[in-house]
Amino acid sequence: MSRPIRALVSVAVCLGATAALTGCVSTTLPASADGKGGLPPSVVDGKELKVGLSPDFPPMEYRDGKTNRLVGVDVDLARALGAELGLKVTFVEQRFDQLMNSVATSRVDLVMSGISDTVQRQETVDFVDYFDTVGRLYTLPSRAGDFRTAADVCGRKLAVSKTTDYYGQALAFNKKYCTGKGKPAVQILPTDSGAAARLQLEQKRADIAIQGGENLAFFDRTEPGRFRAVLDPMPAKPFAAVVKKDDKPMAALVMKGLRKLRADGTYQRILKKAGLSYGSTAAKFNGVEG
Repeated sequence: MSRPIRALVSVAVCLGATAALTGCVSTTLPASADGKGGLPPSVVDGKELKVGLSPDFPPMEYRDGKTNRLVGVDVDLARALGAELGLKVTFVEQRFDQLMNSVATSRVDLVMSGISDTVQRQETVDFVDYFDTVGRLYTLPSRAGDFRTAADVCGRKLAVSKTTDYYGQALAFNKKYCTGKGKPAVQILPTDSGAAARLQLEQKRADIAIQGGENLAFFDRTEPGRFRAVLDPMPAKPFAAVVKKDDKPMAALVMKGLRKLRADGTYQRILKKAGLSYGSTAAKFNGVEG
């Protein structure tokens, strides 16, 4: 399941023809942004980096079932980033739908929680992309044979987290393959989380669901045979660290740290441990363009 949260309503006013064309989105990170000026006091004075996350998205962030410790790709990357930058990392756990607002209001310095970079979201926050996700439609193994073509989803019940990009993709899928071709509409069941969508599927209240390939890779390792991916991968945006809009020094600090982790191999080792080497990508500032 991709974990991009719904965009906050933009209060920025775009002035001039150029701004109107670009949607007030800046994709340029000034070379002068050195990670000092303009950073939150907690970072400058306390040498602390507050990282927001919602630990219910394995293998990106979750609590270990035996130790209850925070673990996952984002947790490991955030800790490695803090070590690289000489900062103490403090994780701030929140509901997923609160994360974007927390960084926008400076309650946390950044968010690393499987959130996707999109042009629309760039109107209210900035991103440093660090992982290329792949979205998948999936179902129970006993139902996999029911979904051989996209049209087979038409008229079926599809569970999807309403706080992710995949909710919009479910609507687009329905229009492209079902209602747009005169077929029965997909019966979309919006849920509060990916875990809730999986529950709908396992309780047979839904026929099929959408989530990220990284989730399915995790379940294939920990609970083989629990789910089965079907049809072709769905489009998804890259996962990104989220920083406050126009906080270029913070974005530069995160970008610099992630690039160093990639250069010394730490980044690749973290992904490989989770079976997610396919998502390796160089860090980019607001890398998604319209």
